[in-house]
Amino acid sequence: MKILSFFGTPKKIPSPEKRIATAAHVANLVVPEGGWVPMGHTLEGSYVVLSLKTGQLVTLRANDLRIGKLQVWLGREACKTCTVYDPELREEVEDAKALTEAIAEECDRLGLFDFKDVRGPGLYREGDDLVVNFGQQVTSPSGKPVSLERRKGQPVYQSGADLGFALDTPCASEDDVQSVLRVLASFGLSALGDWMKVVGWVVSAFFGTVLSHRPILAITAERGSGKTTLIEFLGALLGPQAIRRDGVPTMAQTIYALEHSAAALIVDEVEARGSKKAALEQFAELLRLQFSATSVARLMRVNGGRTRYFNAPAGVLVTGIGLPAFNAATESRTVRLVLQPLPEASRVRYEPLLDIARSGDAVALGARLRRLLVDRWDVMREALADARSMLIALGHEARIADKYAPLVAGYVALTRKGIASPEELRAVIAEMDLGVPAHVVVERDAEACLGVLLSRKVAMFRMVNGAKEKAHMTIRDVLTNIVHAQDNEHREQLSRQLEEFGVRALWVRPSASWKLAVCSSEQHQGIKRLMTGTDWALGGWKDVLMRLPGAMASTQKFARVPQRVVMLDMPRDVLEPQGDDYDFPEPMAA
Repeated sequence: MKILSFFGTPKKIPSPEKRIATAAHVANLVVPEGGWVPMGHTLEGSYVVLSLKTGQLVTLRANDLRIGKLQVWLGREACKTCTVYDPELREEVEDAKALTEAIAEECDRLGLFDFKDVRGPGLYREGDDLVVNFGQQVTSPSGKPVSLERRKGQPVYQSGADLGFALDTPCASEDDVQSVLRVLASFGLSALGDWMKVVGWVVSAFFGTVLSHRPILAITAERGSGKTTLIEFLGALLGPQAIRRDGVPTMAQTIYALEHSAAALIVDEVEARGSKKAALEQFAELLRLQFSATSVARLMRVNGGRTRYFNAPAGVLVTGIGLPAFNAATESRTVRLVLQPLPEASRVRYEPLLDIARSGDAVALGARLRRLLVDRWDVMREALADARSMLIALGHEARIADKYAPLVAGYVALTRKGIASPEELRAVIAEMDLGVPAHVVVERDAEACLGVLLSRKVAMFRMVNGAKEKAHMTIRDVLTNIVHAQDNEHREQLSRQLEEFGVRALWVRPSASWKLAVCSSEQHQGIKRLMTGTDWALGGWKDVLMRLPGAMASTQKFARVPQRVVMLDMPRDVLEPQGDDYDFPEPMAA
């Protein structure tokens, strides 16, 4: 059985960037006459082939190996060898035996097929090269051949909805690029250089699947600021490579739209008021997942016994009038911008690209821009590496550099024809107001956990003039009283009560220092009550507290019962309590 050739002949594609013709090897996923490419078999033994009639992977079970079904799925060309001469009937008849034997032989030779290696329409990276699956064609702009055969450790491509542009789409002109920059600069983004960050986000969302990090862009806007107009324009530029949702989407609503393709996620009307906490937490988890790229599929679901793999968004833009607060992990991956009411000049000037009646113009412009960016992959790749190094050299933390470098590189890739020089990159970084690292106090999980623990209020009893007195005190206040009390009897009373909550202050005589012991067993009812309703309610406080400087595992007695504990240095605000510092005006004379 001769498998139909599935390599397209090298085509000459004119490159407006270089003014020369470069050879692009195009692999056609769909050919009119059909054909098939063997891929392997499933755990159940069914055969998996790539149909060149549809460009889709087809799973062939035993009852599917009939001439009628094979012709529907694989095309007429694949079934030409199924015509044989029957000497009894003295005529040619159709017999699928030769084709089925060829499929079985080739698929058995390749072995078990892993569906997580399948790539639908989108951009992908192989080494330093860019590979683009346009939907029905796969090519590498560098000229490197792309094979549809299954090779060990290599991805498998299949067809799908097109990207909204093709290899022969003309590249955007310089006037096209300037028109996009003009439109985005006309919106009322509050800080200098914020419109450049929006430009960078659009480009990074286009390249999203091939970037190591994809920042979250969050825009909060006043009513009448043009927020919806802005995101509709950005959606038109990205075309099918962006999906839009209104309100906080569920995880399923997002990833099921990304099962067979890669696209950015644009979410409007994300509001703190009226949103459910569980939905926001699930949405924040999705945002964190899409920030960092990995070599393996991160999202999968099992439906009806079948494992399905999903892509994370290639970039996320969230907008709203009152955006909810994200947790620290999500916030560190987010770039927040403020959209003010439109400037007077923007309100009175007619902009054809923002006219909904002419939305086709913006879509066509977006297709030309994305075709241009394919040719500028080298510019994007080099600018990304150089911008990250520069941001770190300026004093930005690694996570902050990972967040802003794609925005800087995206703006450079759209506005520069060649590799940007260090001076050009520094100028863009300065224009985006990233030259001086912002002072950000990052609260680590361990510090937050200890802070929550010390702030919990408990009921404490003490004897005053022979009578028992009840007082509601924070753990911090109880520890402060123990450390600074002059009466050891009073210290003992407070310590015994505090032990019931899984917390104990210890005086270490050899080092003449105070230590704090926190029970680490989730079986201790007192510490469980203190952690109820916190992020560590299920027992994670032990591992988190062990990250604090000087922390160590130990065993101490609590209410005369040995318990496993985390030993910590006594917090400084307990050892050296600071008084409340209020500043009020002098009372006015009567």
